[in-house]
Amino acid sequence: MNETPDRATTVVKDPVRVRMAPSPTGYLHIGGARTALFNWLFAKHYNGKFILRIDDTDMARSTDESMHEIYTALKWLGLEWDEGGDKGGPCGTYVQSERKAIYEGYVAQLLESGNAYHCYCTPEELEEIRTQARGNKQLRSYDGRCRDLTSEVVERYVAEGRKPTVRIKMPETPIRVDDIILGSRNIDPATLEDEVIVRSNGMPNYNLTSIIDDAVMKITHVIRGTEHLNNTPKQIAIAIALGLNVPQFAHIPLVLDSSGRKMSKRHHGDLVAVNRYREQGYLPKAMLNFVVRLGWSYDDKQEIFSVDELIEKFDLERVGKSGSVFDIKKLEWLNSHYINQLDVAARTDAVIPFWQEAGLLNNSIENRSWLEDIVAAVGERLTTLQDIVPQTSYFFTDAFEYDPKAVKKWWGNSEEKRERTRAILTNISQILEEIPTFDIETIEAAIWKYTDENNIKRVAAMQGLRIALTGTSFGPSLFDIVVILSRATVLKRVQKALEFLSGNP
Repeated sequence: MNETPDRATTVVKDPVRVRMAPSPTGYLHIGGARTALFNWLFAKHYNGKFILRIDDTDMARSTDESMHEIYTALKWLGLEWDEGGDKGGPCGTYVQSERKAIYEGYVAQLLESGNAYHCYCTPEELEEIRTQARGNKQLRSYDGRCRDLTSEVVERYVAEGRKPTVRIKMPETPIRVDDIILGSRNIDPATLEDEVIVRSNGMPNYNLTSIIDDAVMKITHVIRGTEHLNNTPKQIAIAIALGLNVPQFAHIPLVLDSSGRKMSKRHHGDLVAVNRYREQGYLPKAMLNFVVRLGWSYDDKQEIFSVDELIEKFDLERVGKSGSVFDIKKLEWLNSHYINQLDVAARTDAVIPFWQEAGLLNNSIENRSWLEDIVAAVGERLTTLQDIVPQTSYFFTDAFEYDPKAVKKWWGNSEEKRERTRAILTNISQILEEIPTFDIETIEAAIWKYTDENNIKRVAAMQGLRIALTGTSFGPSLFDIVVILSRATVLKRVQKALEFLSGNP
């Protein structure tokens, strides 16, 4: 294999047509989301079309549930497709299992032209061939023995009940792969064996269906992950044998974890599932901004891009050749940034479903302004929308535990210290019960007057009261919490804390 250092030049044909072809065998992977985003941005940049094609030729593993989960994830990200999926379009069905008749016509053409042949080798024979090839250190694991079978041998195999596959005849000359990202390569034919393009059950495989659909759907650029790089020369060979147009290829580098290992469903589980981030309260804009930077950069300075900026600035020439590290801390930072860009009303809209899912709020929103007060009090503390639940659950229920570490530090672990805490809480409770106006200014002035006149450290009084009201020693401004909870709730919770301190919880 020879490689030139220069990238292939992006040739823009009008109209630009790109596609994504996920297999519905599970959730949408972060890498798949990046592939979809790069294709979508490329199409938008050139006023082209983004097509969603479903590669479900692996019938044993493909499910409708996975297909709809992929739709949901892409729509959540805002990556709407122009054709395909559940929208249809001028190219008929975009689900490959429903296009079998189309592929059969092309397979017949390959067989008739002599560019493909039936292979009757049994699994046992194929394993023997592979073992021998490994022993001889051969690059090909199939020796092409079925290329020129006589009619008598074929009749015998058929009589034995053997069900053939169909193999493409690989050319004996180098196959040139021009890649917009990785550069140009001449693939040595000695490294390519005659690929199975139709399984023994009659189902065509990926390399056949993919390049045929690319040609039929007039795809101009195939932008996909480097895991498909070995498939590219095979697909080019099939296209040449059929006389089909070959699209331009651009292979995106892998997404890696911090140790340099490929991010995969097997090793990283839900960490690579796009819908996981939707469920945890990440914002689509944050995900898009994060995912686009996994391999693409505009300059060394700008980290945050609007969608319009990405459409304007995106090009394949700025996609790197090396793998990109998945940094969850960076995603969290981006998500916090985008959450904080929302005004209180929009942020409240965004967190309401998480309160409802946690059972803190029913579907009937009776006091919208009260909810907005809570969100405003939390301020810029949310990393994800889901964080709203542990940070605010005490506003909705009295059923919370006191944090043992906070109790030990601020309420004390000796009878003397606890007695002092009881006295402080009792006096503060009386103050809050008697003040004429229950607002922040009045509450703050009254409590500070009490602590200062009695030589009580403000922080000790405040943390003691905070634990009584929330169960924790951290969170929003305590005076915000007091007002939002209301006088009655505050007095009730202080009384509960006093009973706890007295050993009668």
